[in-house]
Amino acid sequence: MPLALLIAALTALPAEQPDLRAVMARAGAYVAKYQQEFSLLVADERYLQNVTAATEGEAGGAGAAEHRDLVSEFALVRVQGAERTLWLAFRDVVEVDGRAVRDRQERLRRLFLAPPADALAQARAIAFESARYNIGDIVRTVNVPTLALEFFESAAQERSRFRKVGEDTAEGERAWVVSFEERARPALIKTHGGRDVKSKGLAWIDPGTGRILKTELDPQLHRGRASRIATTYAPDERLQLWVPVEMTEVYEMESRTLTGTATYTNFRRFETEVKLLGVK
Repeated sequence: MPLALLIAALTALPAEQPDLRAVMARAGAYVAKYQQEFSLLVADERYLQNVTAATEGEAGGAGAAEHRDLVSEFALVRVQGAERTLWLAFRDVVEVDGRAVRDRQERLRRLFLAPPADALAQARAIAFESARYNIGDIVRTVNVPTLALEFFESAAQERSRFRKVGEDTAEGERAWVVSFEERARPALIKTHGGRDVKSKGLAWIDPGTGRILKTELDPQLHRGRASRIATTYAPDERLQLWVPVEMTEVYEMESRTLTGTATYTNFRRFETEVKLLGVK
């Protein structure tokens, strides 16, 4: 074969595709670096929640039963627990349905200046403090845009089963669609009463870098009822980091459906002289 034809034939060969193990290793490394870079960032959050219910007397009809509009500063920091490093999400609610939160400074003083004795208790206190503004009868602290990333930490990957289920694009980037289903116990997510919550979901992963572009998390908070938390990421040119720009959530109950949409803007570095116990 002439040299020119040989070169043309070789360049026409498809590039070798990475296997799932390699892509997951890259995803684990990406999440570890992401946690370091994302630590102590704060963003402006606009969070709209709605509960819809069947209209009385009309089978299958639907109407808005309750609405909530939250404006918050949303911070993500890392807390070292007894067994592993945890995400600590703090939603500092500024306005509720257009009205300023009156006890905001007192809440901050209680949470930051008089913390509980250990970091994990403090994390739980902050999570439940921010959750008190949620509507609906589902007590939840899982409405955190980066929660699904915890399943892709290198040390946590052995807890779940991963499978490549397709290819797609997200934010213009080529991605593998990888499903995950948690198998190990105790589960990463628990109810307020301590019951394990079985979780599964999808992630859109750049196979070359391990960057996670989009996630869908399905925590089974109530047996037989559907739940889904989806997060979309986009590049922030100023921070040189992909950040969550939108989180949507759906919780289907027997006679009502709770939905939420949170958008995130104005990411910046968070500096404070007040340090949380155990926060890195």
